[in-house]
Amino acid sequence: MGAPFVGEALQFLKDPFAFTLSRTKQHGNVWKTRILGDTVVFFAGPKAFSFFMNPEHFTRQSGSPRFLQELLHPDAVPFLDGERHVRRKRLLLEAFSDRALASYLPNIFAIFARFVDGWADTGEHAIAPALSQLGFDIADTLFAAADPAHSNAQTAADFAALIKGTFAPPINLPFTSYGKAVKARDRLRAYIKHQVATRDGAGSALGVLKAARGPGGEQLSAEELEIEILHFFFAAHGGLTAALAWAIVALGEHPDMARRLRDEADARLGDGLPTLAQIRALRDARAVAREVLRVYPVAPTTFFGVARRDLEIDGYAIRAGWKGAGAIWATLQDISTFTDPTVFRGDRLGDDAVAALPSNAFVPQGGGPPEGHRCPGETLIQLVLPAFLGWFLRNYELGYPAQDASPGSGGLGPLPKS
Repeated sequence: MGAPFVGEALQFLKDPFAFTLSRTKQHGNVWKTRILGDTVVFFAGPKAFSFFMNPEHFTRQSGSPRFLQELLHPDAVPFLDGERHVRRKRLLLEAFSDRALASYLPNIFAIFARFVDGWADTGEHAIAPALSQLGFDIADTLFAAADPAHSNAQTAADFAALIKGTFAPPINLPFTSYGKAVKARDRLRAYIKHQVATRDGAGSALGVLKAARGPGGEQLSAEELEIEILHFFFAAHGGLTAALAWAIVALGEHPDMARRLRDEADARLGDGLPTLAQIRALRDARAVAREVLRVYPVAPTTFFGVARRDLEIDGYAIRAGWKGAGAIWATLQDISTFTDPTVFRGDRLGDDAVAALPSNAFVPQGGGPPEGHRCPGETLIQLVLPAFLGWFLRNYELGYPAQDASPGSGGLGPLPKS
């Protein structure tokens, strides 16, 4: 359980992927620790993950650590439950409908082309730094209606500081990572407030959310938009960056797979920008995208919840008021579900194979139904990855020199070491 009060918070914050996976291997799929005064139970594997996701067992209201709520906003949808969560989530899901996703594609491909053309013209060089900006630019265009033709480097740096501070000791002093994250959050809030007030959001999630209406005519207020856009930036930026990085690693390390995906792209995609229907027809690319999200570290855990009452699973007693979290990374690496889980196999997660998996086995961004606490951005990232794979291989060749592509450490979306 670690030291008094602090517990194992420092180990968790330093590298939540390595921490939760090693503890799961040591203790099994249900285990507890102490994090900043809270007893926290982690749940790995389909059965235990489903137990945590059951809303009769855990509430997300006031579940996550106070410092995380302060960084994102205590009223953001990951921290809500009950009717307020249902109403807010219903409106937010409008931004991830097929019609909305189709409207985002031209801007997404414009950002892809701007970066990849630059890489192709430069010769051999490391692209990891540019990938972080690319991931931010997609999020910025979608959620803040920014111009896809330009990069906002300063705001991207603020967002990097916010993410770094999220996985640092929560000591709010000017020279600490957390203190710098608080200052960066304030600048980001001002930026988002300006975008919400001044942009119509055509071709962006911001525009869709501004127009979204519930069955009774309810809509998101300007304040709710500002809160949730910051949350969406947080959820999307690191995930998009890491997923694209690992997709490129997968293509470089598996050239036969890349050739197969190129053949599929040549057969399914035309010469113009791919449409939503064409991307949905890339079955092999979709399977590869899922395996990228499964085998490489993108998101470590769900947001935390609070046990509603005394609970019991497999003989383990969980007291009312204890915290809980779904161990996403450990679940995706569960050996009882996935044979040789550390091995990348591009054909492992085809449509039929995914349909046959147990509930909450493939949970790259959380589990449960979309209207529950499943990350709404999952639909987006599982579109962007196949779209990138098909478009990239239809237009470019990839040279892949020998390098150390093992994951670096980090709290959200760690990138390859080189």
